[in-house]
Amino acid sequence: MVGGNEYIIVLFVEGDTDYEFYNKLIQYYRANSKSNIRTVKIYNLKGIGRFESKVVAKIKYDILPKFNSDRIIVFCCYDTDVFELGKKPPTNWKFIQKQLNNVGITDFNEIKAVRMIEDWFLIDLSNLCNFLKIKSQKSVKGKDGFDKIKNLFKKGNKIYQKGNNSHKFVQTLDISLIRKSLKNKFKKLEEKLKVRL
Repeated sequence: MVGGNEYIIVLFVEGDTDYEFYNKLIQYYRANSKSNIRTVKIYNLKGIGRFESKVVAKIKYDILPKFNSDRIIVFCCYDTDVFELGKKPPTNWKFIQKQLNNVGITDFNEIKAVRMIEDWFLIDLSNLCNFLKIKSQKSVKGKDGFDKIKNLFKKGNKIYQKGNNSHKFVQTLDISLIRKSLKNKFKKLEEKLKVRL
């Protein structure tokens, strides 16, 4: 077994944009933590509905052969908007937790972007405007975070679509600013990673 007594943090995310964001967040922790952070693996499941079918399969076939089950810490990272609107949510988190328990993993966590990850990106409006080469905005019109970012992109003659090349703007965001503003969201993740900032 490769991992032996080593811990691994496994993050499951919804799509390309989320993958870029969490990847950048982990890079930020690695560069700034006063202590070494634990091993991290990020899986892009390409859709919220795929959490139920993919999480346990990825753990069983990719992680369990290398790490002891009591050394595996799972985080599912998702937007809450689809859960607020639908009568039957696309994912049953209790079901996923039960499936993980069945393979010996008891450390299951969720990071919820309320209502969507685009709301987090708007925290760094200044860098978003720089990326789009548009005049700095004080506020953005739109019914939600996605709509606001779509409108911003339109001003910069670009099209914003979840999961398309537009996720590249994530690299230009000030992660320390976003992390500071959302400290409670990442508290558990930072504890498990052993991050010391």
